[in-house]
Amino acid sequence: MSDQVVLIEKLEKRFGDLQVLKGIDLAVNQGDVLAIIGPSGSGKTTLLRCINFLQPYDRGRVYIDGELIGYKEENGRLIKRPESTVARQRSKVGMVFQQFNLFPHMTALENVTLGLVQVKGVSRAEADDIGRNWLAKVGLSDKVDSYPAELSGGQQQRVGIARAVAVEPKIVLFDEVTSALDPELVGEVLSVMKSLAENYHMTMLVVTHEMLFAKEVANRVVFMDEGVVIEDGLPAATLSDPKTERLRSFLRRFEQIL
Repeated sequence: MSDQVVLIEKLEKRFGDLQVLKGIDLAVNQGDVLAIIGPSGSGKTTLLRCINFLQPYDRGRVYIDGELIGYKEENGRLIKRPESTVARQRSKVGMVFQQFNLFPHMTALENVTLGLVQVKGVSRAEADDIGRNWLAKVGLSDKVDSYPAELSGGQQQRVGIARAVAVEPKIVLFDEVTSALDPELVGEVLSVMKSLAENYHMTMLVVTHEMLFAKEVANRVVFMDEGVVIEDGLPAATLSDPKTERLRSFLRRFEQIL
């Protein structure tokens, strides 16, 4: 059996007259940590949202574990699947958002366990055990009963990560998860993500501007611009010796870091 978890073929997405994705081809294997970099507006977030079908795509295919996501194919045409099927498919994908997206009226533990109970059908007692375990792993064992308003941005984002991984997804998508944080809180979130990669071998797609994370933690870097993949390769080579002038010019602003 293939260790390929995600396969994207000729993916296209439009918003009105604006074509945001222009035929993306990408394959991601089990345990890959794929850093997706590129300027704002290059289609990175849209790509993530198409993978878990938060954003329906117009053309092409997205497969997770060999299953076509969001659509079924009949006579070469894509027909949208019922919402119940999409919800089941979406449970294979954890997502951590830029703006945390925690429920303000729920404690950290309740936020983490919601998907376990409602989507996975896990008992409340078992869900609480799993939730407490993951909150401990992200360094928040003393915050299980705290509400989002009582937590720092970094703590809220770590709750978001615990929520995403608690349901044992096939892949976890991270959408610029440090960009809304104060600079001193960025490190605590990146260290949790590094731990997920190194200790749990999670398959991760990470849209990020954190070039050191891309260089040190990712095992692949994809550079996107204007809806296409410009470069895809090993972090050290891609970031230190880019093949294209477009990536060279993008990386100039990070020269002191790299």
